[in-house]
Amino acid sequence: WQRMLQQPRLSASAIARADIPTSPGVYAWFRDGEPVYVGRAKAKGGLRKRLAGNHLKLGPDLSKSAFRRNVCESIGVADTSITRFQPLTDDQTETVNAWIAACKVAWIECSTPDEAADLETDLKNEWKPPLTKR
Repeated sequence: WQRMLQQPRLSASAIARADIPTSPGVYAWFRDGEPVYVGRAKAKGGLRKRLAGNHLKLGPDLSKSAFRRNVCESIGVADTSITRFQPLTDDQTETVNAWIAACKVAWIECSTPDEAADLETDLKNEWKPPLTKR
């Protein structure tokens, strides 16, 4: 975690898609300076596709973002068993988006998808942030 904690953090409300690299990697979400979620990006499009394409989307469909579903459940909006298959209402979406907008995100780029998977496993074995369920 020391390496992740030393990475620059970008505000979720201000990050631009172009700021996010397309390489594989591991990312962590922070709230009030504390890590709340860790995940990996190993598919084509890497970190940019995972972060901008899934976690930073502002719409009511949470089916492609475990982070957004876990935030939703954690703040009492709706259970993940529901949000995995059903979209949120406008009010629910606004509540989740506001919570995420107050977060920051950092990442570590990796050379290969396997390296990203191994790093994520290492981070989870060292400490699992509260919104990381697996």
